[in-house]
Amino acid sequence: YLHILQHNLKSSARRLGLGRSWVFQQDNDPKHTSKVVKEWLNQARIRVLEWPSQSPDLNPIENMWTVLKKQVHVRKPSN
Repeated sequence: YLHILQHNLKSSARRLGLGRSWVFQQDNDPKHTSKVVKEWLNQARIRVLEWPSQSPDLNPIENMWTVLKKQVHVRKPSN
């Protein structure tokens, strides 16, 4: 996970034109809160919005799974 952040996070922010005011959001999954990740984010001066682990009420995409399951059920796929 750290390797992914080190090689992609800042470059993605630049590519998206976010400037310097962006805030990184991740949940409290253990790989996100490991000491090495926290240290790197701090050293890289990346602001982090803390987020509860496994919190579907705060993650809009999680609400879509119920809708998607219902639509798949209605279509009755054969394979």
